[in-house]
Amino acid sequence: MKNKIDIESFDRKNIHQVPDGYFDELPLKIQSRISEQQKAHSPISISRMQIAWSMTAAIAIFFIGWILYPNNNNPSAEQLLASIDSQDLIEYLYEEDISTDEILASLDESYYLKELNSLETEFIDENLSNEDLESMYSELDYSTEIM
Repeated sequence: MKNKIDIESFDRKNIHQVPDGYFDELPLKIQSRISEQQKAHSPISISRMQIAWSMTAAIAIFFIGWILYPNNNNPSAEQLLASIDSQDLIEYLYEEDISTDEILASLDESYYLKELNSLETEFIDENLSNEDLESMYSELDYSTEIM
C-alpha cells in the first residue's frame, strides 16, 4: 500500500515575512521600472532630413522610370481596328449575326454627325457639279417641320 500524507496534520504557519507597507508601494515600483525600460528601449527615430532625402529619391526614380519606359506601346482601339483586314471584320460580324442596326445603336451620336459631315463633304466635293447641287436644292421640300 502506498503511504498517504495527511496535509491537514501540518502546522499552518506563515513563514514569509513582508515589510510593512510593501503592497502599498508595490504599484509605484512596478510603474517606475516599466518607464525606465521604455526609456532604455526607445524606437528608431527618423529625422526630417532623412524623410526629405528618401522622398526626393523616390520621386527621382519615378520620373526616370516614366521617361525610360513610356506607355506608348499600348495601341488604341482605333489602331487595333485599323490593323484588322476589312474582310475579316465583315466575316466576324456575319458569323456573330450582328446587324447594322445593332452596330449603329452602339455608336455615339456625335460620331454619326462627324462621319456624316465628312461623307457629305467628300461626296459633294468629288462627285457633284454646281448645276447638280442647284437642281437638288430646288427639289428639296422645306414644308416639313422638324421637331
